[in-house]
Amino acid sequence: MKVVQQTFTLLTLKERPIGVWILSSLTAAIGLLIFLSSNSSIDWFGLVCIALANLMMFSSPVKTCQFDKQYHWVVFKQKGWLGTKVIHVPIYQVTGVQVEPLNLFGLQLYRLRLILLSGEPFYLTPIPSTDCKLQQKLARTIGNFINR
Repeated sequence: MKVVQQTFTLLTLKERPIGVWILSSLTAAIGLLIFLSSNSSIDWFGLVCIALANLMMFSSPVKTCQFDKQYHWVVFKQKGWLGTKVIHVPIYQVTGVQVEPLNLFGLQLYRLRLILLSGEPFYLTPIPSTDCKLQQKLARTIGNFINR
């Protein structure tokens, strides 16, 4: 996620999974080449590659998060191939921002989480990242914006 707009009353963050889209396109192309070059009537490996590419593409939405002090809302939108999902949270319910570390098979990953009054976890970055400094910078930016 990165900051795309910041004013006194509005903070907008956006994440485009371009790397996943490129990887899924390459996987689909490889699968198609394998499928077309196969001698058998149905090449299962090529079909699996194409199916995997479609799964990656469809499950990688563009995420946008707006902190709007004028209308007192945090709006989290995920727009993907299969539709759009929008979540509204009143901005007064956000008490802070936290970089949450995860350890997955010895690899240190980080997620950005809003701390809500209700205690319910609200992840701005549902897919963890290895870039701790970026997550900390985003957390500081959001925290400064909310506390202004």
